[in-house]
Amino acid sequence: MSFARHCALLVLLVGISTMAARARSQESSIAIDEGNSSARFVVHMRIPMPAEGTLNKVSGGLRGGAGTGWEVLVRVDARSLRFDGPRWMDRVTRSDSFLAVDRFPEFGFDSEQFSDAILHSGGPLRGQLSLRGLTRPVSFKLLPSACANPGRDCDIQVQGTISRHAFGMNAYRAMVKDNVDFHFRVRLRPAATTP
Repeated sequence: MSFARHCALLVLLVGISTMAARARSQESSIAIDEGNSSARFVVHMRIPMPAEGTLNKVSGGLRGGAGTGWEVLVRVDARSLRFDGPRWMDRVTRSDSFLAVDRFPEFGFDSEQFSDAILHSGGPLRGQLSLRGLTRPVSFKLLPSACANPGRDCDIQVQGTISRHAFGMNAYRAMVKDNVDFHFRVRLRPAATTP
């Protein structure tokens, strides 16, 4: 390879490295506002009765940038579970038969990278859900944003359905169907202001 080609290759590599560094510098990590975020779930019963719950301790963050894409990392404190229904259903949902809250007090979702367009217009949100000590690939849906600054001026909303059997929740098959619906509502912490 000639000296001129070596120089051209070196200039190209330096240019690529500089662009990558610039893209990384434009990335940010924005924490979830725990006081204004929550998760809801619906368990589908075989008899007509409500079976919904709320989890009020949601943490994590949104990482990335408009030019590089985003990832969302969500952690949910299962001990914050509040069930809308009879107290026995709350006890069963917390028990080892379902969420096993005492053994697994936290569950989480780590998304794959998704584009800024999906953050605003909505679309598929794939990633890994860790629940009851098991991690499985899942596909949720990011709902279209109702504002120009998702997470700041309006909620980031994600919904989807999982198979409870895939996470070892096999009890009460005669009463409870396999599908469990989740709906995450996330707000981000306000941007830091400089004096």
